[in-house]
Amino acid sequence: MAVRSVATTDTLDTFRTTFNSLASTDIGDPASLSTSASSIVGAINEVNTSIGGDLAVNTFGHLHNADGSNAYTQFTVTVATKTSAHIYHGSGSSNGYLLNEKVSPFIDLKVGNTYRFTQEDSSNSGHPLLFYYDVDKTTLYSTGVTTNGTPGSSGAYTEIVVSETTPNILYYQCSSHEKMGSRIDIDSSTFVGASFVSTTGAATSFASTNFAIAQAVALG
Repeated sequence: MAVRSVATTDTLDTFRTTFNSLASTDIGDPASLSTSASSIVGAINEVNTSIGGDLAVNTFGHLHNADGSNAYTQFTVTVATKTSAHIYHGSGSSNGYLLNEKVSPFIDLKVGNTYRFTQEDSSNSGHPLLFYYDVDKTTLYSTGVTTNGTPGSSGAYTEIVVSETTPNILYYQCSSHEKMGSRIDIDSSTFVGASFVSTTGAATSFASTNFAIAQAVALG
């Protein structure tokens, strides 16, 4: 790592210039490296796959409607055969959703934002994405939800407007097949007094049912 030094009398511009620059010793001396173009590209692709997807998905939900028009935040949905990376691998459908090329991640959504799950890719054919109160799809959640087009075709999407009354926990799942998606966490006020919202959308007493205790644990 190159040593950087500034004086207390230096200007802010000098400070910025000094610390924003890179020297060869910051990343390795090129003269001593024994690499090829293909190995460098391979390493970059590995970083993009193993890290980039996580960063994009884990932070994406909390971006403020970052599609450029400030109308909605977009997840690109595709469908592929489940791997061991899928939370429900070995259960339900043999296929699973990918969001922004990440295998069915847990996602965080923010109150006040609109989220669009685009299903234009041909792999989505026959796999409409909708929202449910629980992973087994006991009850559909449709408040603030709109759909457009046919999955697998141009212009197809499912969109949700997140409000303060949107449940804390939802699941994005295929309406035609089992356990293709995963869980959504939302920072919102979904309980009235000391009640939670049950899998059927009804208020459930925190103190009187096992369900409420289980959901409290799930909320962390």
